[in-house]
Amino acid sequence: MTEGERLLEEFRRQRRSGDPRLTEEDKAILLRITMGDLADEFADSLAAISAADPLFGGGPDDLDD
Repeated sequence: MTEGERLLEEFRRQRRSGDPRLTEEDKAILLRITMGDLADEFADSLAAISAADPLFGGGPDDLDD
């Protein structure tokens, strides 16, 4: 078995075993950002990005379809 095949098999094994992509600490931070004490800051930053980037914000309002 080559090194690449061994790595691929290890990745498959991790996926099958339910290898978590987020740690408990990561989940706690995401909860703070989306629902906790950082939610207002997060919402404000998304609004600023949307206002500054037409592609992220849905594009210009004057497009004719």
